[in-house]
Amino acid sequence: MNIKAGEEDAISSSSKARVVVSAREGIVEIEGSEVFVADQLARLKVVISQVIASNANWRNAPESKPPAGSSPSVPVPQALEGFSNLYTQSKGKLRLLKELPGNNKANKTVNAALLVAHANALMGTEHTTLDTIRSVCKEQACHDSNNFSATLKREKELFVHSGSLHITLSPAGRERARLLASQLNDLT
Repeated sequence: MNIKAGEEDAISSSSKARVVVSAREGIVEIEGSEVFVADQLARLKVVISQVIASNANWRNAPESKPPAGSSPSVPVPQALEGFSNLYTQSKGKLRLLKELPGNNKANKTVNAALLVAHANALMGTEHTTLDTIRSVCKEQACHDSNNFSATLKREKELFVHSGSLHITLSPAGRERARLLASQLNDLT
């Protein structure tokens, strides 16, 4: 969960402010004058607190044990059950169970973004934060800190970039992500 607030444009006659609240990538963005943002935050304070609390409760909930006779694996959320050979989630963090395909770090980074965004879409979240993708890339040893953002920005056919904090799959990206996830999930 992230809460970020910052001044965006100090040059204009009225200062602009922007607030981003991400409760497990649910993201609520408020942008406008400082007065407007402060008013909206005051109005939404209770709602934001409830969202943050429910996310914390979900992350801290005890994980269910697998049924007797099944293989001991980490449980996955119901939305990801069809891809249990590919995705797992523990303590609110998505993990890939397969090595990312690709000939170089850039290809692997794009594939990581596709797979993470696919998993998020299955769980009902359209936006995928760059921090989440970056984390998966670091786990998969394909993170290129100098070219990470540029690599994803080049893929305009696959991703819709909503500012610098997150991406959304385009229709072509959804299809490619679905095919890649299905292919990796079927590999044993």
